[in-house]
Amino acid sequence: MSEHASTCAECGAPILQSGRGRPRRFCNDTCKRRAGNRRTNRSWLPLASHDTKVCPQCGATFVAKNRNRVYCYGGWCAQAAYAERTRQNAGKRNGTRTVICDGCGATFTGTHASARWCSKRCANRHWGLIRSRQRMAPSSVPYTDREIFQRDGWRCHLCGKRIREDLPRTHPDGATIDHLVPLSLGGVDEPHNLAAAHWRCNQAKGVRPANEQLRMPD
Repeated sequence: MSEHASTCAECGAPILQSGRGRPRRFCNDTCKRRAGNRRTNRSWLPLASHDTKVCPQCGATFVAKNRNRVYCYGGWCAQAAYAERTRQNAGKRNGTRTVICDGCGATFTGTHASARWCSKRCANRHWGLIRSRQRMAPSSVPYTDREIFQRDGWRCHLCGKRIREDLPRTHPDGATIDHLVPLSLGGVDEPHNLAAAHWRCNQAKGVRPANEQLRMPD
């Protein structure tokens, strides 16, 4: 049986692959657990683009360094809010706040610090896409599809036309994420290799010759 060499997706160490079974992505269980823990704790990693929030306790505007941050960094707002909830016997909730869903963009009232999705459908769709991409190219930079769309101004990088926000992803004019260098050709699943594209434009790109897919935009 023939053997071939590859590299660990976590530490870059060489791996000698056998020609049988599923290809290995990690050199040992430690690297596998480290990558899994990072994917599980994505919400605690720094945001791809820092989010400006308003502290519900003192009303000050601050830049959140992670998704779960609710209260500002200065003062004792978090402790004061917790003491007030304890006096009112309201439990350990972090208060209600207005949140924009990272999936569909709808506005809803979140009752927890880590509220990011308006429904289980949006959450399941997001994590399903993340898992499918991670199977091909593990990423160490957290992002959401909506952050990429907003960065590109909701404009398709292939045809240059505007992308409608109110359409589902599989609609011909729906918003999708396009990897500039495809994952199947060694591209990474990180923001610098991503761009917004129409669903139909993204599908049309997939049938182009390989030499055209490798061309990076100017």
